[in-house]
Amino acid sequence: MMDIENFVIDTLKVSRKWNGFTQQLEDLMQEIDFEYDPELCYSAYIQAFLKLRQINRFNDKVDYEQLTQLEFSKIQYIFTQFKRQNKRENKDFTQSEEKNQEQLTTYLNNLIEHYSKLLFIRVDLAYLKKEHGNVDIRLFRNDVNKLIGYIQDGDTCFQDIEGYAWALEQGEEKGYHCHLLLIYNGSARKKDCYYANQVIERWKEITKDDGYGFNCNTKEHKDQFRQRDKLGIGMIHRDNSCEVRNAINTCSYLVNPEKVDQHLRVKTPRMRTFGTGRYKRNNRRYRG
Repeated sequence: MMDIENFVIDTLKVSRKWNGFTQQLEDLMQEIDFEYDPELCYSAYIQAFLKLRQINRFNDKVDYEQLTQLEFSKIQYIFTQFKRQNKRENKDFTQSEEKNQEQLTTYLNNLIEHYSKLLFIRVDLAYLKKEHGNVDIRLFRNDVNKLIGYIQDGDTCFQDIEGYAWALEQGEEKGYHCHLLLIYNGSARKKDCYYANQVIERWKEITKDDGYGFNCNTKEHKDQFRQRDKLGIGMIHRDNSCEVRNAINTCSYLVNPEKVDQHLRVKTPRMRTFGTGRYKRNNRRYRG
């Protein structure tokens, strides 16, 4: 998906074919022709490429001879029809992320107000690069759903969790990946690096060792931010305004309106890309 989007963008930027254009076009068309699923929802520039596929299909097969003989200007014209839709998608993404940021900030403030101290853990979960070609959006969605199910059940390393948030993204280097925030009761849990590693191990188990994770709570990683008074993970105390401010700022990275290039290029119908746990004040008692 990333290669196809980049191909469309490159085609719109230049005035004529570049060396290797025809071979790249044919290779990408073979891939999308094999992978295409009409039940999935594709982003604008993926739709542009699918439109090119549709125009060059006869008897349910792509006519590659016709495809490779198409004038470059004709291909550009087809792709140009989707530029406005792409611009609208980017605007919608930015607005959605801004709304999600507000929701996350309110959620975090409610939790921080309720507990005197909370243990903030951040992990990034992805797949080994050699497995990217074997991971489709349905597998990614299902793996994340399993993980969230374990969190909601309070299973093993997820005991004493008081809140959580997650965001799904797609990038050129990481492929499909999930930013995960876990917030533990600070009176019950203290070893943030240990629990972050346990979460990563659970992700590896879910993905049958095709996945890996980055632990943001290692001492080395935290020291980089502590030196600049920007540390917003680990133990956060309600009465320390600097810690609270840093925690809000750090967690806001999960839903950053500026990360337009990280949006999902394909989704299942009604698929969510961000979520938090539920905060129900009436069902809680204040804890020290």
